[in-house]
Amino acid sequence: MSDLRTLYREASHYLGGQLGVLALGFVSFPILTRLLSVRQYGMLALTLQVTAMAAVVSKMGLQHSIQRFYQDHAASTHEGALRKFYSTLLFGAALCGMAVALLFLIGLGLVPNSFVSPVLKKVLVLGSALIFIESLGPIVMNFLRAQRRTKAFNAVTVLTRGTTIAVVCLLLFTWNRGVSAVLIGTVAVELVSVLVIVVLLLPPGMISASAFDQTLFWGAVTFGFPLVGYELASVILDSGDRILVQHYLGFQALGYYSAGYNISNYVAMFVRTPVNLAMFPIYMKLWVSRGPEETRAFLSTTLDNFLLLSVCVLAGVAVTSRYAVIVLGSRKLQEAYPLLPVLVLGLTLHSLQMFFNAGLVIHKKTFTMFKFVAASAVLNIVLNVLLIPRIGLQGAAVATLLSYAVFLGLTIRESFALLPLQFDILACSRYLGAGVISVLLVSRVHCSSDFLNLVVRGALSVLVYGAVLWGIDRRFRLTLADIISPAGRVLKKQDSEFTAAATVESCSKSRHSDESANVIVARRRLARASSGQKEWPS
Repeated sequence: MSDLRTLYREASHYLGGQLGVLALGFVSFPILTRLLSVRQYGMLALTLQVTAMAAVVSKMGLQHSIQRFYQDHAASTHEGALRKFYSTLLFGAALCGMAVALLFLIGLGLVPNSFVSPVLKKVLVLGSALIFIESLGPIVMNFLRAQRRTKAFNAVTVLTRGTTIAVVCLLLFTWNRGVSAVLIGTVAVELVSVLVIVVLLLPPGMISASAFDQTLFWGAVTFGFPLVGYELASVILDSGDRILVQHYLGFQALGYYSAGYNISNYVAMFVRTPVNLAMFPIYMKLWVSRGPEETRAFLSTTLDNFLLLSVCVLAGVAVTSRYAVIVLGSRKLQEAYPLLPVLVLGLTLHSLQMFFNAGLVIHKKTFTMFKFVAASAVLNIVLNVLLIPRIGLQGAAVATLLSYAVFLGLTIRESFALLPLQFDILACSRYLGAGVISVLLVSRVHCSSDFLNLVVRGALSVLVYGAVLWGIDRRFRLTLADIISPAGRVLKKQDSEFTAAATVESCSKSRHSDESANVIVARRRLARASSGQKEWPS
């Protein structure tokens, strides 16, 4: 329970930051969708996805090596171990980022205009700067994450996002109302953010070119590079449909699809990111210090709680998707709303793999991870080619859902041989039942405006889901009572203390064991009676 409390505490820190980012996203999204045309918004989305693919290669998987090897260097007795660790990974990432950005520009110059239009080429040249920035940003942020400096991580994330929005808006209103203003503002702010972290937030004296160690660098690349293929295939799995939507349906349709996908991703990130950021360092520490059984128990309990929350979110999306697109994006994007339930479900299935990936990460099965995501990415492309020409944008959403479902199934099958997690099918059935009832009831509610429909339906879906689950799931009642009731937590603590006292008395004074046990039971009942609580289960 102490590990779960640590997870929830640190996840709540990350959730605070994620709420800030989400709130800022709700500010920036309507601004961009209103200031840019649907065609420009589609071009911006395509540029960000193409540069994101190149940025994956530029990072060389070093951000994963930070999480895997930080504890080893932090516990090392060798002088300067941490200094060598920080310096090697930071300078190594900078060199890789510059090299890949240069190759990207050279390749872009060689591509004929018949394949990539001159207008898109100019935008991609500006976007190439993001390749270098994205090779450094995840490195310095993972330094903070490895140190479990959740508040600093959140502060940097929110301030960077907020400053980026402010600078981009300034450029859009005063200089150029186009994609170039968005890219230039983003590059400038993120570069300053990296410099601030290196100078102000990393431990003093940890960054030095003389501390660069080739052996450490190649060791980090050896571990992380297989994950480059994994991450690149993940980006293709996540974003390859944008390229195909543009190819078959044009930039206008891509603008609709990108708007729907971005809203869906905001919802998925709200649930997934805080848990993922907090969970990885904790289960790695559990594995090293306490072994597989406690690691498995921790991951199983966290998975169950995540499923409970995910079904609640899916129910809310089902009854608010149309109003969310109109309120956040504007009515010119309302064609995107049928995509949201399908996309959010697919992204939720993708989120579940972070639990089952744990066994593969712990046992360093990075190539296996790559094979699964690569196969799913190929499937995604094939499904998009088959479905988009036949059923349009909904085909891209269905392809995403099916590809993520296959990816999750492959990961579960392989991971269970290494670190099998407990999966309560009956509990999941109760969660789904509560979600269905919530959708059926709340979908009958209609308000006078789109904004009221979004707020009222969203709030009611959560309340109905919780109320139904309270009535049919005893474990949910106990967990919720433990979270919100200080008296409940006190009584559980008293239970453990009295049980421990009974054990000690029984061992030390055997001839008084029966009497001692009766006294302890009487004390426990008296404590419950005085607080008005029911008996806790033994």
